[in-house]
Amino acid sequence: MKGKPKSPAGPLAESALLSGPAVKLSVNVSSAIGERLRKLAFDERISESSVVEIALAVLFEGAEEREIGPFLRERGATLRRGGR
Repeated sequence: MKGKPKSPAGPLAESALLSGPAVKLSVNVSSAIGERLRKLAFDERISESSVVEIALAVLFEGAEEREIGPFLRERGATLRRGGR
């Protein structure tokens, strides 16, 4: 049927992390990451928000909550507004 949405496919398609209502977020990323994100989204004809959402789902599904903070800090994550 024309116009019918396709079912998601892939290992995250049934993930509880990708189901339910969406929440709008506004984030800043480096210009290099932003450029790669835009290019990937354009080239693959997918939305930038889909790329970000799936990347975060992979992060959250691949580790225990207590492991995520140290993992991110080891890679340079900090508070960006005040209180570093």
